[in-house]
Order: sequence, then structure tokens, then C-alpha cells
Amino acid sequence: MKARLRVLSLVATAMLIGCAGVSTSSRDTGAGASAHSVVLSWDASTSAEVSGYNVYRAVYNYSCGSFLKINSVPITSTAYSDSEVTTGTSYCYATTAVSTSGAESAYSNIVSNVQIPLL
Repeated sequence: MKARLRVLSLVATAMLIGCAGVSTSSRDTGAGASAHSVVLSWDASTSAEVSGYNVYRAVYNYSCGSFLKINSVPITSTAYSDSEVTTGTSYCYATTAVSTSGAESAYSNIVSNVQIPLL
């Protein structure tokens, strides 16, 4: 029997600190790199088999593109800060729950059109 894992909800409060929710600073490197970060948080899975979570990001251009995992190892907390975002770009985020055996759930609620400001 396959274990059923799920993330209850992804609350991607795209926290741009200083912009009502997404971490920002006034420095910009100029090459498309950003001083912004997106802070994600989610409700923990109720499954006892969950050992961590993976976070996925996609570029948003009228819809979510292909998701790529952005953490190298499963995250054991229910929050993640993505500082590898590009100024002026919009993103989608999703999380998955990972079991102790390495099985991964389907994507959580997808958060779309998280906009990274130009400044």
C-alpha cells in the first residue's frame, strides 16, 4: 500500500520585507540579480511518515512554467527563504512532503504570480 503524504497548505506569503510581504533591500547588483527574497511558509503534514519538505519554483509568465526543486536536501522546518530570485521576474512556488523512505507527495497548493520588484 502506497503511503499518502500531503502538505496541508502552502502559505507563500511572498514576504518581501518592506513591500507588505517580500524581503527587500535597496541594493541591486544591476545584472538581473536581486537583493529580494521570498519567504515561504506552510502547514506541516499530519502524516507521521513525513521527514521533510521540498520546495519548487517556476517562472510565471501568464501561467506557471516547469517547476524545479530549489533545495538540495529535504527541509525539516515549515519555512524556506528563496534569495535566488531575479529583479522584475514573477514566480510560482509549490512544496511537497517527503517520507522517511524518500517518497514524495504531489505539489501542494501552488502559489502563483509572486512578483519581484524592480527596486
